[in-house]
Amino acid sequence: MNSVSSLDSELINKIALDFAHATGLAVVVVNIHGEEISERFSFTSFCKKMREDPELYSRCKMSDRCGGLEASKDNKPCIYRCHAGLTDFSIPLIIAGNLVGFVLCGQVRVTNDITMENIQKVDQHWQSDLELLKAYESIPLVDFSKVIASADLLKLIVDNCIKKHLNFIVINDTASPEPDRPKSTAAYDAKIKKALRYIDSHFSEDLRLEDVAAHVYLSPYYFSKLFKKQLGIGFNAYVTQQRMMNAKQMLEHSDWSIASIAKNLGFSQTSYFCKVFRQTFQITPQMYRENLVGDDIAS
Repeated sequence: MNSVSSLDSELINKIALDFAHATGLAVVVVNIHGEEISERFSFTSFCKKMREDPELYSRCKMSDRCGGLEASKDNKPCIYRCHAGLTDFSIPLIIAGNLVGFVLCGQVRVTNDITMENIQKVDQHWQSDLELLKAYESIPLVDFSKVIASADLLKLIVDNCIKKHLNFIVINDTASPEPDRPKSTAAYDAKIKKALRYIDSHFSEDLRLEDVAAHVYLSPYYFSKLFKKQLGIGFNAYVTQQRMMNAKQMLEHSDWSIASIAKNLGFSQTSYFCKVFRQTFQITPQMYRENLVGDDIAS
């Protein structure tokens, strides 16, 4: 399934551009890692400058990802404050049952004193940069009702236009291969890439080797051998490795509870998540987060 690459399509760029022009809000489409896969539309000068700094950009990407994951829980818009304190909202892109990315919109300050979720710890360090502070103060103030209406409208557009178009692409791309046909090495490489995309978009689920093998039309036995041959690591070890790397990012860049992080990474028990994290990094998730806070205070 090439639905992730399909997101960077002429159709989506046009819809995003039209929506940005109509609302005056910034719009960008990102993949499940928070990486931009569309052009940036109506971005504020503040956000452009923030994303020129590698460290600040990494926090922007984590905000985008965390906001998207929150939206994907109930498949509805999530309105939140990013790490810099701006108001954004996210719409999940779920294509043929797979979470493949998010449409992000916002970059505004709201006039109302609204209580909303801080998707990450609000970072104040950037305020020491006078150029960034001036750009922040130039960001327009909007009424929160406009943000809600825009989020609802964008959700309708995504559901009724973008998803239908991409589902058509996915359906035509995932037809079962003919049985007993010899496969080339390139075809197997493509299958492993497809499997990795599936794993990335299903972290919050019970990822079984048998299910992923079926997704790429290979027997569990052959898929297991092929996976280890191409990646140099077994399937279960790879999934655990990726979950732990994601866990570190979420602990570093979000205010989510340990239980929420465990759930979003596919662990049914928080205690087991903590055990695996400690085995991997020789420290508990809570101690890891506390050490980060201590480092921030010291700096």
